[in-house]
Amino acid sequence: MKIAYFTYDDEKLFEIMVDKLESIEEEYVVEDVPEIEEETIEFLSNLGEEIFILLPYNDGEDFYLKYFNHLEYFKDGDHNFKIGTLISHTAGRKDEENNFLKMFQDLYRTGKKKTGILKYMNDDGKLLKYIDFRYFMMGDKIVTIHEDKTEVKMYRDSTLNDENFGVAILQDGKFVELNEKYAKYVHKTREQMLGSEYSLKGMSPETRERVKREIQLLTQQKKVSYKVPLTSYNDDGSIRFFLNAEGSYITYDNRPAVLIKLKDLTQQEIAKNRIETSHDSKTQLKYTFENLAKNSKTAISYGIYPDEFIISDNFYDIIEDESRSYPFNPDVVREFLLGEDLELYDSMIDSLSPANPEVEFTTSIMTLKLNIKYIRHHIKRIFDSQGNGKSYVSSHQDITDDATYANSLKKQIFEKNEVIKHKDVQIKEAHHNIKNSLNILLSLIRMEEHNHIPAKEIMDDTKTHLKSVSLMHEKIYQSENLVDIELKEYIDSIVESLFDIYSSKIQYVSKVEDIKLNAKQAKSLGLIVNELINNTVKYAFPDDNPGKVEIRIGRIDKKIEVEYRDSGVGIPDSVDFDNPTSLGLTVIQNLTKQIDGKIEYSYDNGTCINIVFDESE
Repeated sequence: MKIAYFTYDDEKLFEIMVDKLESIEEEYVVEDVPEIEEETIEFLSNLGEEIFILLPYNDGEDFYLKYFNHLEYFKDGDHNFKIGTLISHTAGRKDEENNFLKMFQDLYRTGKKKTGILKYMNDDGKLLKYIDFRYFMMGDKIVTIHEDKTEVKMYRDSTLNDENFGVAILQDGKFVELNEKYAKYVHKTREQMLGSEYSLKGMSPETRERVKREIQLLTQQKKVSYKVPLTSYNDDGSIRFFLNAEGSYITYDNRPAVLIKLKDLTQQEIAKNRIETSHDSKTQLKYTFENLAKNSKTAISYGIYPDEFIISDNFYDIIEDESRSYPFNPDVVREFLLGEDLELYDSMIDSLSPANPEVEFTTSIMTLKLNIKYIRHHIKRIFDSQGNGKSYVSSHQDITDDATYANSLKKQIFEKNEVIKHKDVQIKEAHHNIKNSLNILLSLIRMEEHNHIPAKEIMDDTKTHLKSVSLMHEKIYQSENLVDIELKEYIDSIVESLFDIYSSKIQYVSKVEDIKLNAKQAKSLGLIVNELINNTVKYAFPDDNPGKVEIRIGRIDKKIEVEYRDSGVGIPDSVDFDNPTSLGLTVIQNLTKQIDGKIEYSYDNGTCINIVFDESE
């Protein structure tokens, strides 16, 4: 690999060959290197640039590394470049004539800073890395700063070397890069323009104002690009160039910028003007086209190979050119096509032959106002007796309104089908819930029979369970999606229905929040409340004493918290709540497990049951 140093004027300072960083013997590493303050280290380590700090050794005959803010670069490999390493024993040390040491010795003696470009190249001269360097003295220290400009260099070269365009880059209203062709179009030299403010010498005042406005919109990121036709004039007022200007927002050297491209359309415009001023059959043909296209959304064009071309003026309306100044050329339709549509257009043109001289197809275009339009193209090519294409006639019809309506109709049909599919899934889910609910009821009845509960009591309990389940399915079918249930309305309905069945005088206080819960968890929670109400009515208030039931349900961090309280006598001490033998508490425990919940019992002037479970998606 080669490393070459240049000044900013591309005057070469020196060039050295480097194979790799070789291992450095310990005798060439200085010990007891003065430390740098922690604050300085923290500041420098956060910088993207490479910063080396060197101290003189042996009165400036050599120098050693005091600090490097990206020392981790050298952790891999078999070398040991580190703090204290002498410069005379680093890269390029075998070259006695041209090396880093001589450059630093000169800087140390003269104090004159060095700035320029450092290029890393392979043996064939191909650029690998492009570094902006600045070397200067700070007290007795040498500070070197390397800033990687490789991406900027590559972008600049690839853009500015485009021979088809005059190219310039604007940043903060000033030219930071441009090629000679751009300078030529605006009557200046490249040297005159670099660093100068943006101007359009030789353009009309109206054009200058329009372009400035477009650039301002790009800078403010209110637009991403623009296209403007330009005419450049000589000092005597004669036309110098017909140009097409394109501008786009870019990021250059990590900062916002505007890329401007100018394309020379002078020859096309001269040919166009020649056609318009002639009085031969082509002029008559254009006149005919204009009459045919008048008051319609169809532009008509005619071409004679290789470059004679006519298109009706209403193409301006199709491309939304209010100034009616966009330069027409044989490729004018292609200039507004996008991506796959451009490929389609070209493939259809290529398919024309004496056996198949006519095609019809639809593409989309992007207008000068960045709107999408749908265009129906009808192209017919005329061949001579030898099968060579001599001319063509084409029409380009704006069918945007028809296409937009068709797309809208397709979208509506698709959305309706999706709704039907969604409802079908929801109905199946609802039927599945009914099946599960009936299975739960059967299980509850079997448990009561197994525990030898009297038949009348089984019938009463079954009646209340059926009421809870029927209320749940009623709420499901009233919901929007047949899946979720309004919990407050559901729980309140269960409690009030049960008190009505039992003709109970117990007062009910509802503190259930307005939240939705999926049907599966709501069903289990409804049956739990059902069982708690049954126990309260049967056991909490002996001798039909008056009392109160309060239910509080809320959502906290995707968890559902349930608190059930009554003002009754509470559960007897002889009952083991965690391992119950009674059927009612067993059912409550099992239903709580079904929803992966946790249940706790306490006595506080009556029974208090707390249940917590995670809300399922």
